[in-house]
Amino acid sequence: MWRNFSLAQLHTNRTCICFTQHLRDFHDVFTIVSGHNGNSNVGHVTLHPSLRTPEDRTLAIGDVIKGLGELIPGIRNELYPVTSSYGMPVYFSLERAAAPYFGIKAYGVHMNGYIEKDGEKSLWIGKRSDVKQTYPGMLDHLVAGGLPYGISCKENIIKECEEEAGIPRSMSTNATSVGAVSYMDIDGFRYKRDVLFCYDLRLPVDFVPNNEDGEVDSFRLIPVSHAANIIRRTNFFKANCNLVILDFLFRHGYVDPDCNGYLKLLTSLRGGDCS
Repeated sequence: MWRNFSLAQLHTNRTCICFTQHLRDFHDVFTIVSGHNGNSNVGHVTLHPSLRTPEDRTLAIGDVIKGLGELIPGIRNELYPVTSSYGMPVYFSLERAAAPYFGIKAYGVHMNGYIEKDGEKSLWIGKRSDVKQTYPGMLDHLVAGGLPYGISCKENIIKECEEEAGIPRSMSTNATSVGAVSYMDIDGFRYKRDVLFCYDLRLPVDFVPNNEDGEVDSFRLIPVSHAANIIRRTNFFKANCNLVILDFLFRHGYVDPDCNGYLKLLTSLRGGDCS
């Protein structure tokens, strides 16, 4: 069961009622209002009115997350901005791993790195390290990452290009913004709402990626049609990568109106909330 988590104008957030029970001890940070019938079910949750500034809220919620301990695994010490929509003023900043527990919309950048040779396009695909805390061993984009506080999408993609694939700035500055996709996923206490800014980068045919941050086990260059078959027939890719690769397939003509289910798939891909 899910209840409203109201943060000023961020009224569309949701947090799991079971998770909310763990917030009751932090009465100086959260105000928890019971349902209309006065029972123990939570009607909605708000931040305490004494938290007047973004800095106050960031510090207070940061302390809560520390206090929750292993209830929120995978702490990265990386802050995400919390806003009413992309580009709006920051209400506070939140540990990246905690965002879905509070139903906070998060943003990321995903890049299709590809080559074209003899008229055929191929995608560079990464295999995530087996020791990563999230989605170990799964297939992934050549470059992808969350969008932390205080950095633009373009600078973030350039940074991730260098860290994840050893792509120098002289190449990565040519990455082209091609749109965005969004999705929602519910898993246990987590209500994940993400918007992914999509980029394409055509690479030299002789370029070979090299991971710099230890998060990628290996890279492989595969024909785009092969990547499409992997998506169609397996669950090898990290789920959100499927959306960005599907977007690539549409834009580069691998999925056309004569394909069965074209409009239904296109509508589902483009119909998300990218605010």
